[in-house]
Amino acid sequence: MRIMGNPLISIIIPAYNAAATLAATCASVANQTFSDWECLLVDDGSTDATASLAAKITEENAKFRYIYQDNQGVSSARNAGIAAARGEFIAFLDADDLWLPDSLALFAAAFTGNPQLDFVWGRMVRFTEDGRIKPLAWKNYLETDILWHDLMVHYFLQLGCVCLRRSALPSPPYFDCGLTHGEDRDFLLRVVKSVRSKALDHEVLLYRLHGASASSNAQRAIEGETRSMRRHLDDPDLPAVIRKRAVSALAFRCAVIAGFVARDWLSAMSWYAKAVLRDPCNINNYLLPLHKFRLCLFPPPARHIREYKGIVYE
Repeated sequence: MRIMGNPLISIIIPAYNAAATLAATCASVANQTFSDWECLLVDDGSTDATASLAAKITEENAKFRYIYQDNQGVSSARNAGIAAARGEFIAFLDADDLWLPDSLALFAAAFTGNPQLDFVWGRMVRFTEDGRIKPLAWKNYLETDILWHDLMVHYFLQLGCVCLRRSALPSPPYFDCGLTHGEDRDFLLRVVKSVRSKALDHEVLLYRLHGASASSNAQRAIEGETRSMRRHLDDPDLPAVIRKRAVSALAFRCAVIAGFVARDWLSAMSWYAKAVLRDPCNINNYLLPLHKFRLCLFPPPARHIREYKGIVYE
C-alpha cells in the first residue's frame, strides 16, 4: 500500500566501480517521462570515482539517494536498496544499462490499468560497449505462456526489464548473497512462481554487453548456473515435462558457456550431448544452434543505440 508523500516507484541501482557508465545510466532515469520515482544508488564499496560521481548526481537531483556499504556483492547491494526503498513498486537497473525514456511510464500505466497485477516486464535491446546493437541469438521455441515455466527453460528476463509490486517480493533476504552466478534468475524465479504478471509489448531496456573477459571463470560460471537452478528444479510443483526441459536447457546453457566463453569445445560438446540425451524432444537444442549459425552467416544491418530517441550514450 502506498504511503502519502512516498514515490510510486523506487529504482535500485547497485554500483561497484561504475564511474565509467553511471552518469549515462542515471541520465536515462532522470530523462524518464514519468516523474513519480526515487532512485537509490547503492555503492558496494567502490574504489574508483563512483562515490564522487554519485554525490554530484544526488546534489543535482534530489530524487536520487546515495547509500554506501562495504563491498559485499551485488545481491547485498540490491537488498540494501530494497530495505531503504519507499515506493509501492520496485524496479532495478544495473549501473551500466540504460532505460528508454518511457519505461517507467509503461510500468506505471500497466499497474494503474490493472490493480490486480503484481509483476510486469518489457523487452530488451542488447548493445556492445561501442554502442552497436546485437540481435538476440537465443529464444524458446516451446513457450508455454506460463512465465514461471518459460523462465525455468529460458533466461529471457533481465532485472532492468521488470517492475514489481513491493508485496510480491520474496521473503528476505530478497537476493541470495550466497550465489556467485544466476542470482538474478534465482530471484525472478522465486517471484514469478505465484504472481499475477503481464508482458508489455514494448522495449524498455538497453542492456550493455561486455567482452568475454570472464573466460577464465567459465567453470565457475557453470558451477554457479547449476547451483542457482538446483532448488528450482527440485520444486515439487514443477510439472515433470517442464523439469525435464529445464534440465536439458541448463545443460545447453552450460554448453554455450563452455564453447562461446571458454572456447572449450570438447567440454561444450559433452554438455550439448547431455542436453540432447536428457530431453531428445526438446527442439530448442536443434533450432537454437541453427539460428545462431544463421545470424553469423547473415548478420542483420548494423545499428547504433543512438537511433533510439532520447537515449544518452557515452
